[in-house]
Amino acid sequence: MKRFKFSWFIACMALIGQSLGVLAQSNTKEKKPNIIFIYADDLRFDGIGINGNQHIITPMLDRIAEKSVRFNQANVVFSLCSPSRAALLTGRYGSANGVLELGSDLNDGEITIAQYLKKAGYHTGMSGKWHIGKEPKAVGFDFSVFFRSNGTYYGRTINDEGTVAKVEKHCDLYCAERSMDFIKEAAKNEAPFFLFHNTQLPHMNGELIWDARQETKKKYETSKMPVAANRMDDLSGKPEYLKSVRNLSQAKVYGYPDSLAIQKHTLDYYSVITEMDEYLGLLFQTIEDLGLKQNTYVFFMSDNGWMLGEHGFTSKVLPYQPSTKVPLFVIGPDLVPVDLDQMVVNIDIAPTILELAGVGLPDNFHGNSLLPLLKGESLDWRDAFVYEGLGTYGGALPNLTVINKDFRYIETYENRSLEKVIFREFYDQNKDPLEVNNLMDSAEIDEKVNAAQELINAHKTNILNQ
Repeated sequence: MKRFKFSWFIACMALIGQSLGVLAQSNTKEKKPNIIFIYADDLRFDGIGINGNQHIITPMLDRIAEKSVRFNQANVVFSLCSPSRAALLTGRYGSANGVLELGSDLNDGEITIAQYLKKAGYHTGMSGKWHIGKEPKAVGFDFSVFFRSNGTYYGRTINDEGTVAKVEKHCDLYCAERSMDFIKEAAKNEAPFFLFHNTQLPHMNGELIWDARQETKKKYETSKMPVAANRMDDLSGKPEYLKSVRNLSQAKVYGYPDSLAIQKHTLDYYSVITEMDEYLGLLFQTIEDLGLKQNTYVFFMSDNGWMLGEHGFTSKVLPYQPSTKVPLFVIGPDLVPVDLDQMVVNIDIAPTILELAGVGLPDNFHGNSLLPLLKGESLDWRDAFVYEGLGTYGGALPNLTVINKDFRYIETYENRSLEKVIFREFYDQNKDPLEVNNLMDSAEIDEKVNAAQELINAHKTNILNQ
């Protein structure tokens, strides 16, 4: 009898051991999610149809966005190519990571999400526009196919895995195809992958032209292109320096504020966005064809907005809504399509991606993970953030701006010391979304201004002076 009990005990322990072994093996083989981040260039919030634009043609992005978590209050912390990329890659403001100007480089010791993910076992790839000093492989990318800064759409010099050559086809089409190659190869391996895909479009080419194909342009009619209602703004409620800033002088070269000139320009802008949509469609189709949707998260965002005649301006950089607000949506295997109105920014992307990948978050991030919002969790979230307009592109003066769903408060400074405020602006985003009426003389806003100034002072203390 005792021998039977002992044999039964040994058999049970063996079964338990086998079960634990299978469970451990299953956990070991459980693959982390693949992550793809697509960063468009100069795409304003309403640059895709799903964001309320009935005139633009973006069928692929609209189709994907319909199945995504969509953030309707997404902004960047500085509206310029290089700083925006650096902020996204590091999860930190430009004043901390070192990138406040075009082409400037990350400070020594800055770590990118690619480096964190690579250390965690991810195969990392980068394709498309690159606009910071160090090359992609120096900041954690195993695979890199890139062109620097701005330039021609066709005949662009591209560094393809160390081989540099002029590529005759559209640079975005070439890089979309190379991103497809990366995905196909990475999908064969056990390791999860991270792809950072950056478009040139809808950024202008090197001659400051939106050079779309004629057949694309024919899809649009000039007379149906929208015109900014505040295109004739005399800037009387804004800083004096804006009357000589590049945003205004270059707009006049384009023929602004004439409505027909703006419509013709908008047609060109919309046309290259339609071509971007076409090229990105190839990337999304590859994801579907390879059956990766069940374990792949795809983010789509823009590095900054773009002004099409608002206040008579063109371009970006300035701390007004068409410049700072961008599209952002995320599609993934367990995400429920929904529109969210939380105030989110591009420095939130790095912590989000790392948390998705199961990587511990460093304590020097300035952004917050969006994962709880993506998962539908209820939590306290910021109602405002500080826009750090400290670069000098186009003659812009330094500013720190508090952007809230309800208001926008701008402090413009005499110089980079940020010691002397030379102008203040306050706009009611609900009653005055065009940001024409500066309410700084109204006593009714004192409480909101004080709260905004507290945020700016905290930013100076906790970020600028660290």
